[in-house]
Amino acid sequence: MRQRTTVFAFCLLMAIGAASQYAQAANLSVNCDNHESIHKALRLLALSNPQGPNTVSVSGRCRENILIQSMDRLTLIAKKNASITDRSGGISEVVDIEDSRSVTVQGFSINGGSGGVSCGTASVCYLTGNTIQAAVAEGVSVLAGSNAFLESNVIQNNGGRGSVADRAARMFSSNDIFQDNAEEGVAVFVSYFEASNSSILKNAGGIKAGTATLRLLGSTISGNGGDGTTLLAGTSAVFLFSTITGNGGNGVYLNDGSLAAFLDTGVTGNLSGLDVDCEPQFPIAGGVETTGGITNCVETASKSKPNAEK
Repeated sequence: MRQRTTVFAFCLLMAIGAASQYAQAANLSVNCDNHESIHKALRLLALSNPQGPNTVSVSGRCRENILIQSMDRLTLIAKKNASITDRSGGISEVVDIEDSRSVTVQGFSINGGSGGVSCGTASVCYLTGNTIQAAVAEGVSVLAGSNAFLESNVIQNNGGRGSVADRAARMFSSNDIFQDNAEEGVAVFVSYFEASNSSILKNAGGIKAGTATLRLLGSTISGNGGDGTTLLAGTSAVFLFSTITGNGGNGVYLNDGSLAAFLDTGVTGNLSGLDVDCEPQFPIAGGVETTGGITNCVETASKSKPNAEK
């Protein structure tokens, strides 16, 4: 075992040295089924070429927790259905990205951990084509001024929220599925969330946001146990060409001082008795009369009567 590990480290150093000599990107391969590790490859890259660009191609079933700190232009890409599974007993994130720019994690099954993937400390993260599941808490966390770009991921069966953006973070979602999470599929606090063609399905709640900005385009929020979308005070949301239906509570709930605008968005068939529910102190709902659902909101532009009275 010791000899195999030494050979692996030697090969990595040779690859990194060659890349440095010819001013080329380092391209490394890790096979976890051969007792190699992503952690060891990243440690060597952090010492030799932390600014990148670096690519680590991974195969096999990896059982480890990975910290990527102060590394830029790094790509971790899965080959042959590679997986990364927590080995901390639920204490640490499986993949923790801190103070790093342009880090891509692509094609993995990421299993367990206190969280699946964390993008923090003003990092820029790209998560593409992953399945992120079975974390103790959040599947994906975007924190502390970080920017995360999610594309074609499945984020499911986590013990907390599917994803959260908090503390001046920005999270962009395209063609993602957030499903079967024990709390909300998406939570946004003092942050920005934008979704395009994403689906938020069968979670305890759909989206919860406070002091936040949301923009949903062509997305579906359906089958969640509570409200489809909860807008707490100080939140503004724009729903474009989206569908909010079949949720166990309201379709959209507006708390005091929140704002929602609807354009070609259907909010119907939600189970609370109201599809769009406005609390009495200063919520604003624009275009609510076009949603087709039952509401107690007053359309501010037209001064029309609430749909619930019709």
